[in-house]
Amino acid sequence: MSNRRRLARERLEIYLVHLLLAYRQLIFIVGLLMLVYSAAILLINPLFGIISLLPALYLILLSNSYNTALYTARLVAWISTLGKQDD
Repeated sequence: MSNRRRLARERLEIYLVHLLLAYRQLIFIVGLLMLVYSAAILLINPLFGIISLLPALYLILLSNSYNTALYTARLVAWISTLGKQDD
């Protein structure tokens, strides 16, 4: 792997971490709304309620944990630069 591609991935990772931390409160509110929605769905259909509960819990965890935001940004940066060719 070239140094250029690694630097592009690191820059993207830093940008994504800052973006996630800047919108932390919005992510938390969306997570709470999804949590209420999944609780309502859980009463009607338990399978779909549990399936909708997982993203809600992840968004709440993402808004409250720096490590989760960091690892999410690393994963997204790695996936986005996976197929890039060096020039």
